[in-house]
Amino acid sequence: MKTALQQAFARLEELHPSLFDIHTEKGRTFVNEFSKFLEVEREQIILSHINGQSEFDTKEYRDYNKELANAYYNLTFKSE
Repeated sequence: MKTALQQAFARLEELHPSLFDIHTEKGRTFVNEFSKFLEVEREQIILSHINGQSEFDTKEYRDYNKELANAYYNLTFKSE
């Protein structure tokens, strides 16, 4: 499964492959500028997962839950 943003970038790459050509200045600039939004989306998904599980509000639980949230993200939204 891909996130909406991952799907948008996949479709954009199909339509405009030159934007993702890291061997050109245009491609490097595009990838560097917009890849940070994938990381922002990742953090938002993880934080929402953690916040949804906050009934056990201890530091140990939050740390453990962050590991679980990271695993959840990686398993669910791993790029294909």
